[in-house]
Amino acid sequence: MPRPLLRACALLALMAGTTHAQTLTGRVTDGETGEPLPGATVVLPTLDLGTATDAEGRYALDLPAPGTYRVVYRYVGYTTDTRSVAAGSGTTVVDVVLTPSFVEVAPVTVTAKARASDVLSTPQSVAVVDEHVLAREAGGTPFDALDVVTGVRLLRTGPAVAKPVIRGLTAQRVLVVQDGVRQEGQQWGDEHGPEVGAADVDRIEVVRGPASLLYGSDALGGVVQTTHDALFGYEGALAGEAVLTGLTGTRQGSGAVTLGGRRGALAYEGRLGVLRAGHVATPAYLLPNTAQAQTTASARLGYRFAERGSLTADAGLFDQTLGLFEADELAPGAVPEPEGAGRHAIGEPYQRVRHARAALRADVPLGRSRLEVVTALQQNRRREFGHHGEEGDEGGVHEHASEAPSLYLRLTTATADARLHHRPLGRVFGTVGVSGLWQENETLAEETLIPAAATLGGAVYVTEELVLPTLTLDAGLRFDARSLDVVANEALGVAAQTRTYTALTGALGAAWQPRGDLAFAANLGRAFRTPQLIELFGDGVHEGTLRYERGDPELTPESSLSLDGVARYLTPHLFAEVSAFVNRIDGYIFPRATDAFDPESGFRIYDYAQADARLAGAELRLDVHPHVFHGLGLHLAGDVTGGLNRETGQPLPFVPPARLQVAVEYRVDALGPARDVEARLGPTFVAGQDRPALPEEVPTDTYTTWGLSVAATFEGADFTVTPVLAVDNLFDAAYVDPLSRFRPYGVLAPGRSVRLRLRVGF
Repeated sequence: MPRPLLRACALLALMAGTTHAQTLTGRVTDGETGEPLPGATVVLPTLDLGTATDAEGRYALDLPAPGTYRVVYRYVGYTTDTRSVAAGSGTTVVDVVLTPSFVEVAPVTVTAKARASDVLSTPQSVAVVDEHVLAREAGGTPFDALDVVTGVRLLRTGPAVAKPVIRGLTAQRVLVVQDGVRQEGQQWGDEHGPEVGAADVDRIEVVRGPASLLYGSDALGGVVQTTHDALFGYEGALAGEAVLTGLTGTRQGSGAVTLGGRRGALAYEGRLGVLRAGHVATPAYLLPNTAQAQTTASARLGYRFAERGSLTADAGLFDQTLGLFEADELAPGAVPEPEGAGRHAIGEPYQRVRHARAALRADVPLGRSRLEVVTALQQNRRREFGHHGEEGDEGGVHEHASEAPSLYLRLTTATADARLHHRPLGRVFGTVGVSGLWQENETLAEETLIPAAATLGGAVYVTEELVLPTLTLDAGLRFDARSLDVVANEALGVAAQTRTYTALTGALGAAWQPRGDLAFAANLGRAFRTPQLIELFGDGVHEGTLRYERGDPELTPESSLSLDGVARYLTPHLFAEVSAFVNRIDGYIFPRATDAFDPESGFRIYDYAQADARLAGAELRLDVHPHVFHGLGLHLAGDVTGGLNRETGQPLPFVPPARLQVAVEYRVDALGPARDVEARLGPTFVAGQDRPALPEEVPTDTYTTWGLSVAATFEGADFTVTPVLAVDNLFDAAYVDPLSRFRPYGVLAPGRSVRLRLRVGF
């Protein structure tokens, strides 16, 4: 045989050897009965690979190459089993026995790392709010469900606005992400809620602690990501659900419809949601002009290529009209309940927010590597009107054709992110990423609270993960560069200028599992935030915050260094999690109350100031389901956070007081015709807060509220019906919420509210 032909044959043989298929197979069974578990999921989080067991509990999963892989075995109602599997050439057999469990902990997170990861091997402090918790807790917004997460609170403007507060930080220090895309809206004010409707949320993940390594500026406190169910998870040409919700406290009614399906490689989905709520009822009076109307719509279209590649496009619209409550209109005890549709009337002043978004996602396999690309375009339009609209037949507001807003801010943002998840290098998995941002902020009305400006930014980062049998180590670095071009504004006294910022951030973490039911994790991270336009150049009345705000052009970027640790213990009848953190922030920016008042509005004047700060705290979660009390369980969750101005020795303003949540719950798989029955009852205790060193804070008393909920599922031949009945503030307690923007005026929080939710899946 000629020598060139011999060389070619040898090369082909070598290639065949290196591309020989590696397969992971086995069987998943019940630990008590030995019966197979059909439909159990087998997932490799680091590679986004997965499969399900067949009727005999068997599975088979092709691997890209020999190596050590983290494998997650999960079945609903059973303890999740996470293993480190050393797979060689050919077939590797791993049989798994799962134990029935009354404690459910979400096993996979997609927010904390560049790759999907199981919770026990994640160094960051994470929490997952699944569809069951959303159904039980979400009310006026989907973010209401975050109130049950330890370390997370909500800054409220009535039930229509709920801004996440993570470990004492909120607004632009907490990043909101939708399916991997940064939510870019007017979120710097107390009354600017994330523009996300309940119809577009199937799951919420929270990273407590800095996350600038993956997400860049603004993630000092953490990240809140909302996600959809998997688009390619549809099994037929058409399926869907309809959800109806009613609340008595605001006389809210809402509805949402989802329709989707899959034909071969093509998947599609459309969603529509509407909401209408009236004025908020407290135990003593109504809050005038707190009604809202909201419409959301979205669509997704995806195509799956061979070898796990996919292309997905999605678009959405959020449209909300919201009354702006003014405290001087409140006369406690003298506000009658309007009759008929008047309860839902939106008067002056009011706010109209429209947020449109479109995104294109590509997931491309490159041999043993994978390229993930996400591009998005968003436009946020926020308009405030200071005069009456025209009341229609249903008491709503209709804008006149000639009506002009007193404030009109338009924010247009384009983002692009590319991540290369490189092939495993032994036990090391990693990601190299680049991201870019272009943003234009326009002021289009007579009132110029902030100047117009354009932002251009870019970043490059790398993160690597070492997976050992009982230890996971990860580390990463990120470099960001950003420029801010400010347009001259005579009314604000701002000259045209360009500002540039650079930042180097990173993270180092470890998760150790000495045994299958116990894990310890720690994370050290550095994050940064550039000053906002309102903080640099603002000068005027901010109606939403009920303040006159003045910026400081000398402000510099914030930078933080945070250390947190967490211990987790999980058995079929017990889950315990304890975490603690300390977060040091250099150049912390905050509004400082002055002794002066604006003569025209009467509002107190606040100057934005800067000081070094430190936040520290701890969180606890305990779920106990004793074997002897089949189905009965106890849930405890508590958190405490303290903030200190390191330059003055005084506490930081607007840091939430300590809280403890207690709930007794009963869960059973079947009760007559009902399935997945759950009932919960328990109180929430919140400490008082009286800090004379902070004149901008009105003292609040200790208070206790009770919650009640009952849920079940009824199955038909081709549909399921899931009713949920919940009562918030069961005993109609009268209290002032320490995280309400109405707090300075002693306005009571909402009273008792009964919520009924009905979901029909088909």
